[in-house]
Amino acid sequence: MTVKNQRSFLIFLGMEALLLLAFVLLGASDALWSSGLIGFPFVQIGYGLRVLSLQGGTGNLLALVIYVALSASPLVYLVWLWKKRELYGEDCLLVVLSILTFFTLYYMVNPGLIPGMADFLWSDSGAFYQSLYSGTIYGLVFCYAVLRVVRHLRGADKAALQGYLVLLLRVLAVIFVYMAFGACVQNLLSEIENLRAGNTMVIDGWHPILGLTYSGLDVSYAFLVLRCLANMLPYLLDVAVTLTALDLLTAMKEDRYSEESVQASEKLSHLCVLSLSATVVVTALLNILQLMFLGELHTVHINVYVPVLSVAFVLAVLLLNRLLGENKSLKEDNDLFI
Repeated sequence: MTVKNQRSFLIFLGMEALLLLAFVLLGASDALWSSGLIGFPFVQIGYGLRVLSLQGGTGNLLALVIYVALSASPLVYLVWLWKKRELYGEDCLLVVLSILTFFTLYYMVNPGLIPGMADFLWSDSGAFYQSLYSGTIYGLVFCYAVLRVVRHLRGADKAALQGYLVLLLRVLAVIFVYMAFGACVQNLLSEIENLRAGNTMVIDGWHPILGLTYSGLDVSYAFLVLRCLANMLPYLLDVAVTLTALDLLTAMKEDRYSEESVQASEKLSHLCVLSLSATVVVTALLNILQLMFLGELHTVHINVYVPVLSVAFVLAVLLLNRLLGENKSLKEDNDLFI
C-alpha cells in the first residue's frame, strides 16, 4: 500500500477499535445493546421498526416498507448479478439469505415470538436467542463471500492474486482489532461481573511479603485487567505484522528483488520473531506474578498455552517471508553464475 493508503487504513482500524469499545460498554449498561456485536445492527433495526410501527398510520406503513426493502435486498442484488453475468451455484445462497433476513427482522421487531425466548425477553438468555439469528446471517454472508473468492482465485492471474492477498491481510487486520478491542474487552467485563457477583462478603487484606494493603477485590480486579492486556497483546502485534506484510507486498509489486523489498522482508521477520517471543514471555510472566499474589486472588487462571490463531498466523507469515528471502538468494546466485 502507498503511504496515503496505509495511513487511511490505520485511521480505519483506530475508528473500528473505538466503535468496538463503545459497543462493548453500551452492551454492559443498556439492554438494547446486550446482544453485543453479533446482534448489531439487526437488534437495533428491529427495535427502531417496532417503535416506528407503534406510531400507527404513516409510521406503520413506513416501517413495513423498510422491513420489506431490507429483507428483499439480497434478491435485488441477485437480479443485478443476473443482468451483469451468468449466475453460479453459490448465488442461490442469496435467496436463502433473503428469507433468513425476513424472519430475523420479524423476530427482532417481535422478540417475544422467538421460539423458547418468552421467559428470557429482558435477560442475558434473551440477548443470546436474538444473537442466534443475526449470527446465522453473518455466517451465511461469510460462506457466500468465501465461495465467491474461491471461484475467482481459480482463474486469477498473478496481479489478481496479489490483490486478493492484500484484501485478505486487511480483513485479518480488522479481525485482529475485533479480537483485541471487542472479544477481549467483552470477556474482561464478563469476568469482572462474575467476580463481583460471586464475592459479596470480601474484606480488606494485607500482603505479608510485599507489605501492601489491598482493598477487597482490588487485587483480583487488577489481575483481570492484566490478563485482558496480555490477551490483547498478540492480536495487536498481529495487526503490526499485517501492516508490515502489506508494505512488503507493495515493495514486491514494484520489484520483488529490490533493496526496498529486502528491507521490508527483514523488518517483517524481526517483527514476527518479536511477536512470538512477546506472546509467550508475557504469558509466563503473568503466571509467575499471579503465583506471588495467589493468596489474595479470588479468580485464578494459569495459561500454559498461547493463542493458536495468533501464533499460526505469525508463523505462516514468517515461513513465507523466509521462502521469499531464499528465492532472492537463488536469483542472485543465478545472476552471478550467468
